[in-house]
Amino acid sequence: MIFSINQLIKLFWASAFLSFFFYLSFVIFRKGEDIQLYMFTYFETFIVFAFTVFLIKRAELNNHNLSEDVPSFLPEVVSKKIFRSDEDNIFKYKIPLIIILFGVLFRLLLFYSSPSTSDDIHRYVWEAKVILNGSNPYYLQPNSEVLEHLRDNNYKLVTFKHIPAIYPPAAQIGFVISYVLSGGRFWGFKLVYLICEIITMIFLLKLLILKKSNPNYVLFYAWLPLSIMEYFINIHLDAQGIMFFVLFIYFIEKNNYKLSSVFYALSFLSKLLPVFIFPLLLRKLGFKKSLMFGLIFLAMLIIFYLPFFYQHPNLVTGLFTYLSRWEFNASVYNLFKFLLNSGYTARIICAALLVISVIVISLRYKDFVSGVFGVFLCLIIFSTTLYPWYLGWISVLNPFSQFYSVFSLQFTSNFSNFTPLGDKWKEYTPVLLVQYLPFFVLLYYDIKKRFLKRN
Repeated sequence: MIFSINQLIKLFWASAFLSFFFYLSFVIFRKGEDIQLYMFTYFETFIVFAFTVFLIKRAELNNHNLSEDVPSFLPEVVSKKIFRSDEDNIFKYKIPLIIILFGVLFRLLLFYSSPSTSDDIHRYVWEAKVILNGSNPYYLQPNSEVLEHLRDNNYKLVTFKHIPAIYPPAAQIGFVISYVLSGGRFWGFKLVYLICEIITMIFLLKLLILKKSNPNYVLFYAWLPLSIMEYFINIHLDAQGIMFFVLFIYFIEKNNYKLSSVFYALSFLSKLLPVFIFPLLLRKLGFKKSLMFGLIFLAMLIIFYLPFFYQHPNLVTGLFTYLSRWEFNASVYNLFKFLLNSGYTARIICAALLVISVIVISLRYKDFVSGVFGVFLCLIIFSTTLYPWYLGWISVLNPFSQFYSVFSLQFTSNFSNFTPLGDKWKEYTPVLLVQYLPFFVLLYYDIKKRFLKRN
């Protein structure tokens, strides 16, 4: 199917305003948690998102430059702060910047909505309150008698009250800043995460330009319902970690390894997932630069963890509880658990397979961003726990790989919300099959297509 440039532009604007309408409808018609409305809104916005991705790819296939007939809404002085070189001008990148503007607008629409499918935000508020009252959330679990005077209505909604904090120190600092801004109300957290997402989208665009990829592919993250709804309805801290992660990728691709090490540490200290790509860094940087990178990373860890070290040296009690016991929405892990009738053995096998996969990727990757994407793909495959919002980390890299399998899982992960919809927390085998059968079939196609392209 071939579209004229005018048709492409009209369809693009139609997609933007249709998405706007769906998110606005969610805000207007929502009552309480309303998980059903959440799932339906996700479904319809993802359909529009997928269609817009098709338009962008079709425009590229037809060699259309959509920016030629699209009005600019930003003054040139703004573009100079985003793009430094003469080549990166506002007129060349009208569509990507408009994509980002709509991405911000979609997030703003959800600014005052309350969580639907997750209650993690109540833990964030609680831990910020604990810190501001001079206590250590890594040492004192929420149900500690020492913290009894802090209990309020939010405390009642905190889950797993017997487990101390699992989130790293940079995440805790983000909680505190958000709490101070709004007095513990949700909008303070959303404001911080909105700033994070704006920075993520801008530097994703800059990274696409740096890697000579289609800048319009910023849409793959900016309009993705998963990142919009999980981070601005359910208010997950991943938005902060992903921002630092994109900054790290951008600056390491610019060969600024010292600054990239700072952002790598901040991403790790927001959520621990980036630790898995450390072996890739050893090959990319070489011994001397890796040593300096590691020293900066270690210094950042000491600086951030030291303030929490004063009451108790064990800062990972909650984290180890999570790693050893948590499981949800897994694929290969559930298969091994079923075959071996042992969750412990399945956990060991998946951990071993993940380590082997990371080592192989570290030794064989040719492009760093693709290598990082491969590691996060292995995390999806071998993880024991895969909440939908975890997919934001690989989603911000998918503009470079464009794996249909990732698109598939971004869409079908919505069905995992049948679990909180039920009276009891229960996973359903049909839901797992709906998610992972298309994923693995398309993953085979993606890998085969990439292999054939290289040869």
